[in-house]
Amino acid sequence: MLNSLPRKLMLAISVWLLGALFCVGITLNITWRLEDRGIAINEAGSLRKQSYLLLAMVQAKQNQDLPQEITVFETKLAHLTQLMARSLHSDAQSHAPFQAVQAGFVPFKSKILAASQAEQTSPILLAETRAYIATIDELVKGIETENTHSIQIMRMAQGMLMLMVCVSAVLSLLLLNKLVIQPLSKLNQGIQKISDGQLDTRVHIATNDEFHQVSSGFNHMAQRLQDAYQHLEDKVKQKTADLARTNQELSTLYEITAFLHKAPSNKDTMTVFLQKVMALAGAPSGSIRLLNQQGEHMDMTAHINVPPALLANADCTDAHACLCGDALFQPDFVIYPMATADPNLLCHKLQLDHLTVYQIQLRDQTLGLLTLYYDRSEPNPHQELPIITLLCSQLAVSIENNRLGMRETQFAVLEERNIMAQGLHDSIAQSLSFLNLQLQMLDAAIRKNHNDKIQQHLSFLNTGVQQCYDDVRELLNNFRLKLAHASFQEVLNSVIERFKAQQATDVTLRYVTDGQDLSPQQQLQLVFIVQEALSNIRKHAQASEVLIDFSHQSDGIKLKIQDNGVGFDTQINKEKQGHHIGLSIMQERIAQIQGQISLESAPGKGTRILVSIHPQ
Repeated sequence: MLNSLPRKLMLAISVWLLGALFCVGITLNITWRLEDRGIAINEAGSLRKQSYLLLAMVQAKQNQDLPQEITVFETKLAHLTQLMARSLHSDAQSHAPFQAVQAGFVPFKSKILAASQAEQTSPILLAETRAYIATIDELVKGIETENTHSIQIMRMAQGMLMLMVCVSAVLSLLLLNKLVIQPLSKLNQGIQKISDGQLDTRVHIATNDEFHQVSSGFNHMAQRLQDAYQHLEDKVKQKTADLARTNQELSTLYEITAFLHKAPSNKDTMTVFLQKVMALAGAPSGSIRLLNQQGEHMDMTAHINVPPALLANADCTDAHACLCGDALFQPDFVIYPMATADPNLLCHKLQLDHLTVYQIQLRDQTLGLLTLYYDRSEPNPHQELPIITLLCSQLAVSIENNRLGMRETQFAVLEERNIMAQGLHDSIAQSLSFLNLQLQMLDAAIRKNHNDKIQQHLSFLNTGVQQCYDDVRELLNNFRLKLAHASFQEVLNSVIERFKAQQATDVTLRYVTDGQDLSPQQQLQLVFIVQEALSNIRKHAQASEVLIDFSHQSDGIKLKIQDNGVGFDTQINKEKQGHHIGLSIMQERIAQIQGQISLESAPGKGTRILVSIHPQ
């Protein structure tokens, strides 16, 4: 019943209110009685006065007004009777006197009326009047006695009411302190401690009411806050550890990526790579195997702390052999626990706990395997999976770049060999063919003993040999050309000076640039084109002036080589392929740098070669 604070407060208030109402009711009742008694005392006094008045009227023989005064007496007595019937009937002290007054009125009235008819007033009437008035006085005395008693009772009720007020005030304060103030103070202290970070604070209120429920809810909330805060701290610690691990992984990734970018992909590079990956994964030993070009064997390229037994046949392992060979046909990442492996395996006999194998893969092509050997259990091998897989991808890119570099070098060598062979074919081969033809004609002239033709053919042979010698030297100069330590303009000047030393021809160079640099490949091919053009001018043009106009600006690269030589018919030149032996070479070279070349010439009007390279 009393497990609710409102109920407790309502009960206390109700008890106090009932007591107060009881005391107030008693006081009001006594007050009403006192009022009626006061009126009764006044009426009794009026009766006494009226009795004396009747006696005096009889004695004075004022009989004409006597009935009227008797009526007044009766009216007052009737009023007194009503008062006694309403509120004074239960008063023991006044009930008997009132009956005496009421009973004595009829004889008193009769005697007054009788005395009014007599000629003389009897002295007995005075005594009887005084006796009747004494009865009225007795009534008044009884009423006053009752009043005194009622006043005492009222004072007692008022004192009780005051006592109830004082006691209720004290009890209210005590009850308020126990039921409200103390629980609120405990809750406030608990809230303050919670706000100060003391999440283990608990509030205990054993009142079996709403405050007990509030304290239980507060303790539940505090426990939830403590659990949430602890969970948040754990998550922060975990996130901090993850962030530190991620930073380490990123640092390792950056370091390894920068290292692989700078260093060539060789055995030493892979050893350093393997060392860093082992440190990241916490592996005591590891190895890198690369597939050969045919994909049949895996060569041990790098290894650290690998047991000697595993290195016995590691130089050339079959691609399908053992666990590593099987990993080539598995997903990117494979874990081989030795507990479930074949006991006859060498890894099992070496008492390894497990090994992890990562594919070194590039564009769905497996280049090799990274194997990490563990002699203990690793808590979470999947944790390092993404970063190690990414590092293996970077290693694959480095390996492929190294292979592409080697292929590019080989391709460049083959390309230069092709150009050399073409140059030899287009120049020296033509000259040798001419010399062979002159030797045949010289042999025929010798057999026929034609001395003039013999001298003519010898002169042709001498010119041809000299021309062949010049062609060989020209080719050697082309292939020996160095651009690394000189600007493009300086190289052009050196080519022009060498041409002037071979032939007395005036060469003018106009060089315009906005400061942009040519790529090494552009420089090389453009120099070769200038050399080839000057070589053709020396051999065929018979020119006295040559203009080389070079421009490198925002609209691209433009090169013009113009002479004032004899020129030729371009239509005839197209029909006679190989007559101008350097044109095909120049076309191939300009194609390598995504440019265009055109040739303009006419008999007697010289020749002009135009080269253009548009910006990319």
